[in-house]
Amino acid sequence: MPDSDLSGRLLKLWNDRKDEARLRHEEAERIQKNVHITFSLSDAGSLKVALSELGNRQENKVLAFDESFSIGPIVQLDIAAGRRTRQHWMMERFSPCRMMNNQNREHQIENMIEEFAKIPADKTIHIWCANNAHDQTGLRLTMYLLRHHQQPIKLINFTEILHDSPVPPIAQAFVGRDMHREIVKNCHRSRTVTLQERQQYVSSWEKLSLENNTLRLWQDGEIKGCKCDELDGIIKSAVMELQAESDDEGFIKAGKVVSKMFESLEQVIDDSFIEYRIWILISNGVFTFRGLPGALHQFSIKRTTPGVN
Repeated sequence: MPDSDLSGRLLKLWNDRKDEARLRHEEAERIQKNVHITFSLSDAGSLKVALSELGNRQENKVLAFDESFSIGPIVQLDIAAGRRTRQHWMMERFSPCRMMNNQNREHQIENMIEEFAKIPADKTIHIWCANNAHDQTGLRLTMYLLRHHQQPIKLINFTEILHDSPVPPIAQAFVGRDMHREIVKNCHRSRTVTLQERQQYVSSWEKLSLENNTLRLWQDGEIKGCKCDELDGIIKSAVMELQAESDDEGFIKAGKVVSKMFESLEQVIDDSFIEYRIWILISNGVFTFRGLPGALHQFSIKRTTPGVN
């Protein structure tokens, strides 16, 4: 068989496969009635599982950010320059970001902006969140990016839905599986966000994105911008409280320190940020360490001379 004939058949086969994939994608888009937006891959995974268990996964598209919105710069995230500034800040401080930069690109802010722009006008949008700085910052960014969309937007806030619980959840991860599935089952009954509320979220984002803070906490029902060292005192306190669990030389596993912090700190913050602050305190002479940098389970810390701040 001549090479030209073989090339032609391979090209035709390739084009046929592309056409088939395009038709499948178009059919999937046609079936979908709703678009769901979450602020973590784990939340998206739980949502997809619940939708599958309820038998309506095909009717629902799930989009997910892979970001830590409670930390890092958020100025001008809607343009490339702002996203580069955030990316550089994260990569300089968190070594996993250097490796993860080329992974999960479809969940990065730039691609999510493109996905939002393509949401058809006949699809209802559902945004899933809880009362924590990460979700609430992501919510405000999302409302800003969707400001020109006219279709209904429904907001499903786990903290507010379960506000009568003994301990209302500060994140989706704290919601039991059965309760989570029940909330997903009834999400179509959620209240539609009014135009006034949408504008308030947009205005809140515009104000928030002008701040140069690189740490955000949820306090008194609001996002509070803080300096990077805001939690350093809590790290020191956690080390003091764990002295009884130290080894013969006074060292405590760094992972235990982070776990102790989160017992009392009702915030959603990536533990890599806490690790970063621990290394800053080590650099400043507050702690000394033993072991290998790179992961919390690989090193231990202890306070240096009591007089060191």
